[in-house]
Amino acid sequence: MKKVFLMAYARKNLGDDIFIKMLLEKYPKIDFFMRIKEKEFLEGLVKYKNLKILIGEDTDEELYKMNEDEFDAYVYIGGSIFMEGGKVYNLSEKFFDFVNRCKNKNIPFCYISCNYGPYQTKEYFELSKRNFSICSDICFRDKYSYNLFKDIDNVRYAPDFAFNYKIPQNEKIENSIGITVINLDIRHDLKHIAQEYHKFLINNINYYLKKGYKVYLYSFCKHEQDEIIMEKLMKEFFNNPKVEEVRYDGDIDKFLNTYSQMEYMICARFHAIILSCLCKQKMFVMSYSKKIDNVINDLELNLPILHFHKTDRRHIISKEKFQIVDEKKIVNIMEKAKEQDMFFGKKVKNNWLFFILSIYF
Repeated sequence: MKKVFLMAYARKNLGDDIFIKMLLEKYPKIDFFMRIKEKEFLEGLVKYKNLKILIGEDTDEELYKMNEDEFDAYVYIGGSIFMEGGKVYNLSEKFFDFVNRCKNKNIPFCYISCNYGPYQTKEYFELSKRNFSICSDICFRDKYSYNLFKDIDNVRYAPDFAFNYKIPQNEKIENSIGITVINLDIRHDLKHIAQEYHKFLINNINYYLKKGYKVYLYSFCKHEQDEIIMEKLMKEFFNNPKVEEVRYDGDIDKFLNTYSQMEYMICARFHAIILSCLCKQKMFVMSYSKKIDNVINDLELNLPILHFHKTDRRHIISKEKFQIVDEKKIVNIMEKAKEQDMFFGKKVKNNWLFFILSIYF
């Protein structure tokens, strides 16, 4: 059995956990090793026998210390993994040195389903170009990132990997609306409107309660303090059976079982948009970054958007403003998204390390 060292944002974040789960299920003949600081971050995925957890810091420093010969390949999967000043694996000189060591020994190092930025300095951008030019394969999930580096031969584009997630198609709960919440207090560019956002949510929840709807509040990531905002909102609607909280605790199937039953969804998370497309839900998008705008524009989803910096407590999102994405369009996107992990398939022919995959398929 082959050994792959897998790097990801392992912080019990729904979108990234879905990425990990998809790889574990799609490639059961490969052992994926992950280094995390706290084992509880992956407790919902430990049931997969091909996931091997190594306790430790997931930093450039620790990667640099590794013996690159220990694994047959290195795979980094995640969305916003190229933010200058990021807190997990990033692009320091030590990170670059490790990728270069892999290249010199013909050990594959690839990136799956990522976007680039934001970045502030030319130095970081140039280091990124150096990195991408020597890695085995990199597939961006947005055209903005792809266009920045498209002159590099091994740079590709395909829609987000999660478009191929097999989500349950449950019957919708009549007169239900879900709201994904995020904590603006931890986002330096948006924390000044945190109170306005709070009032906005309260007013919209009250609006739908008066219309006879049941409101579900969704937290995608406790580590990013989604639950703090949820708890503040629940205090406003204490003992109201028409307002329910749904927290992601690492159990993907349980969370999505409820999520998929929503008739309407206000999406404030990147992967909420993708999941709602797959669930055939009526959507309204709240955008906190260009990565959300980019995916909507790239895929021509034609969804209504309210940018967070324009949030006004008096703004009511009436149900007439929601849109559902055409099913044929989603099917086409899903087909293109299959190219995200094409790295594995390519290496079947070009690298003996992945010969086992040809047997599996």
